Amino acid sequence: MMKSPEQVLMRQLTQHPATAMRLGLRVFPVVAPVSAGLPFVVYQRAQIERSQTLATPLGLPRVSVQFDLYAATYEEGRQLADTMRETLDGWTGSAYGVVISQTSLENERDGFVQLDGSELPPVYQITQTYDVWWQENNL
Repeated sequence: MMKSPEQVLMRQLTQHPATAMRLGLRVFPVVAPVSAGLPFVVYQRAQIERSQTLATPLGLPRVSVQFDLYAATYEEGRQLADTMRETLDGWTGSAYGVVISQTSLENERDGFVQLDGSELPPVYQITQTYDVWWQENNL
């Protein structure tokens, strides 16, 4: 099984009562289906940094995970962003054999976009980037 800190964070979002109430299961890797109802979240690995010793990797990489939140109104988007921050910022835990040592919100920005393939009006987009330290070598 592939070890993915992104999947662990997605699980946290869909199982935490506050975010599950707003999102349900509408959290998708990389791209959302055209049929996804608002609000929804798309996540992707934005960057990874692996520290090394002279002999070997340390096994505690830092991955940056980007979440793009889409909502019909700015207020709904901000409420969802705040709920996600409360759910993920500072979170530690494990699932699927992946241990998350630390999660921290590093960046957040607002936007307004037209979704590809959509005949709907433009939507509000809020992007959050989290740095996640996870134990890669915990086989």
